Amino acid sequence: MKHKGYLANSVAGFTLIELIVVAAIIGVLLAIAIPNLIKARISANEANARKSMQTLRDAEGEFLALDLDGDEKRDYANAIGDLSTPGTLRCPSSGCGIQDALVTEEFEKADSGGSGSANCQRPKAGYCVQFDSAVLPNGNGDYDDFGWQASPRRVNRTGRRDFSVYGDALIRCSVSTASTGSQGQFDATRSAKACD
Repeated sequence: MKHKGYLANSVAGFTLIELIVVAAIIGVLLAIAIPNLIKARISANEANARKSMQTLRDAEGEFLALDLDGDEKRDYANAIGDLSTPGTLRCPSSGCGIQDALVTEEFEKADSGGSGSANCQRPKAGYCVQFDSAVLPNGNGDYDDFGWQASPRRVNRTGRRDFSVYGDALIRCSVSTASTGSQGQFDATRSAKACD
């Protein structure tokens, strides 16, 4: 009986040295894992931004080929818009419903509206998009070409590269020149190199 009583009254615990060793191991693991997780997140965001450029390219192609705004002109849309703004990628004709939209609603809030910096209400996977202001309308006020750009909402946090696409359908990339943590500046222009 003495033996059972002795075990019942003994208190097992960790020593201070053991707790410090465990904390050090966890710290080392976090120091290795966190940068890799950030890199993986940035890579995923950049892949999504590149896919967004493909989506906008395809939407512009459909808008042009099918003359969805019904103006009988070979022109492109220059705005994401919403379901109540005709002549945009969300509402190519008047009286649109979701089934008519050329891009998803995620693009509505991701459009920076030509502000020149990645300042949008709701970034799409860490990126904002805008119509390239360097693409000018022709003499009739219509656009013979299109240009969409994507830039990270927070440089080196949500993405490192800017993307763009124009009527030639080539997706271009450039490393963002904005400082770390600031809004991207849509640096990928028509003169940027094609993505690998």
